[in-house]
Amino acid sequence: MNMEAARAEPRPTKDAGLGRLQSVGRGSARAVAILWVSAGLTLALPVLCAAPGTVSYTRDVAPLFRLNCNGCHHPGKEKGGVDLTSVASILKGGKHGPGVVPGDPAAGVLLGEVRGPDPAMPKEGDPLLASAVQLIEAWIREGARDDTPTPVDPGPPLYAAPPVIPALAYSPDGRFLAVAAHREVVLLGATNLAREARLIGGATRPESLAFSPDGARLAVAGGSPGVSGILQVWEMASGRREGEWRLAGDSLLGVSWSPDGTRLACGGSDKLVRVVRASDGQKLLQFGQHSDWVFGAMFLKDGKRVVSGSRDRSLKLIDAADGRLLDVLNRDTEPVVAVARHPSEDWIAFGGSEARVRLYKAEVKPDNIDPGKDSNFIREFESFDGGVTALAFSADGRRLGVAGLPPGEVRVFDVADGKRLAVLPGHGGAVFALAFSPDGVHLATAGYEGVVRIFDWAAKRLVTNAVPVEVQGK
Repeated sequence: MNMEAARAEPRPTKDAGLGRLQSVGRGSARAVAILWVSAGLTLALPVLCAAPGTVSYTRDVAPLFRLNCNGCHHPGKEKGGVDLTSVASILKGGKHGPGVVPGDPAAGVLLGEVRGPDPAMPKEGDPLLASAVQLIEAWIREGARDDTPTPVDPGPPLYAAPPVIPALAYSPDGRFLAVAAHREVVLLGATNLAREARLIGGATRPESLAFSPDGARLAVAGGSPGVSGILQVWEMASGRREGEWRLAGDSLLGVSWSPDGTRLACGGSDKLVRVVRASDGQKLLQFGQHSDWVFGAMFLKDGKRVVSGSRDRSLKLIDAADGRLLDVLNRDTEPVVAVARHPSEDWIAFGGSEARVRLYKAEVKPDNIDPGKDSNFIREFESFDGGVTALAFSADGRRLGVAGLPPGEVRVFDVADGKRLAVLPGHGGAVFALAFSPDGVHLATAGYEGVVRIFDWAAKRLVTNAVPVEVQGK
């Protein structure tokens, strides 16, 4: 099974309010067709001609931006500092000034960029038709009203089957096991797997979980694939959501806390590494030197450097203050799709579509190093036939849990010498999440089946298991 495909494969869920359809004024006699040509394809789109007092942002203007502009101007890729995915960000504009001034089409930057015989935008596509430009102009002249519908809270998710579980995390005090489900994180009692709380947020797919060093907060990275990348922070004492920030146009992955708990780092399927302030989601750093998905971004012990692991086959060492690339730590051997940092050493374990997990030091290589020498390499561990799907260190750093393909097996290794200590079989599908309990006695596993299992790994014994959500009809 291809790991990325397995991660993305949907499981059936039901949301309250699903199936509600909204009319978009299809009976309007003012509808005309705009032909949008890209890569030899022609697409007919309904666009309304400008008539005084009738232009709608949601119905008329937003579709134009989505098709022609948002590929380069969204929260994860703000060319020129411009985001055209909401009215607020359109009004704000970018480094050249406000995009739109309501009531005055000539005052903002936006209209001048898309009109005329040789418009500057879209930079990589056909110019907008004159009727489309007139429509945007009419919307601005009428006040650039924002008629975006208020999101309707669909309520807690309902499940027709156990959801795929991409992430697990124990709270540092050992009280909770956090489980990523559909549109929520479920907090289970760490010993009995009883449901304690549901943290329901705006991300359709929570992909990564991390407790703050003091255990007071939980960070959740995820989003809606191809639509948004969302980062959340939850306060554990009250279950209150401290913040939820849309940072990208695609899912965020592999979140971690800085040692002092003030910053968060994460990767993403948009190939970027981000560092943000944990209190308000303010972007502090964006690193764009990967060429494929970034599955993890981890602070090192001093909090001054970040290591990112990407499907482009690289582990990169980044200055967390200014975003400089300090070094590429590994040889270009395989896609990095599972990555974990040692809890007390600046060591990184990673694996991917090839068979073996490798352990590397996160250090800048000497200038005079022999090009043929892999100086940061420490050791590699026993191989899986089809690749690696999940990694986790124990809190003392002595043990490394690894799951791989073909699915159904989890192994535990001694970090010091690479020796295999245990095999934990019995999984009926790919395992995407591993977490050691803080005391190192138990190893939690979960993945495609939607079942959380707790093992006494040294005894090679299953202690308990549970589906973390209530499945309808069962």
